[in-house]
Amino acid sequence: MKTIREQIIERVIAQLENISTAQGYHNNIGVGRVYRQESVFEKGLTPALSVWELSESRERNSYGGTVRQLTIKVEGVVLVTGNKHQAKASNELLGDIEKALIMGDTSLDELIEDIQDIAAEIIQLPLNKSLPYLALDTSTDIAHLPIGRKLAGAAIDFEIQYTTEWGDPYTQ
Repeated sequence: MKTIREQIIERVIAQLENISTAQGYHNNIGVGRVYRQESVFEKGLTPALSVWELSESRERNSYGGTVRQLTIKVEGVVLVTGNKHQAKASNELLGDIEKALIMGDTSLDELIEDIQDIAAEIIQLPLNKSLPYLALDTSTDIAHLPIGRKLAGAAIDFEIQYTTEWGDPYTQ
């Protein structure tokens, strides 16, 4: 049996894996390209996202439940194509992440009362920045990123409010 928190994180990851141009987004992330508690910047993964569980506050409500406020961070990196400015690519990535979690698949709504983006930043990786490697797939094949590859990144924090029974993180 999974806690409600674990179910929420799994659905967040699933929704982020749906980011693709075919679904009306600016970027293609895809299945297997969303990581948990792993820095996509340090690992040189692109395109990729990572979901970080930052903190959770809790308080009892008048009905005997526990209202929980989970803060997560989603960070990501994408390749900048053509003559697009890195800031524009970063802002598009921010938009894709926000849209996927707030307006995307509504199955997350079954578990939560509210989700709100609370902070965001764009991360422009310079033209001459070389990241250590790019994982091509789930096998051990690794290719080095050439210097001169233009990358853009973004990070956005969300607060997710949900309620469980008091003392029981497994039951809503």
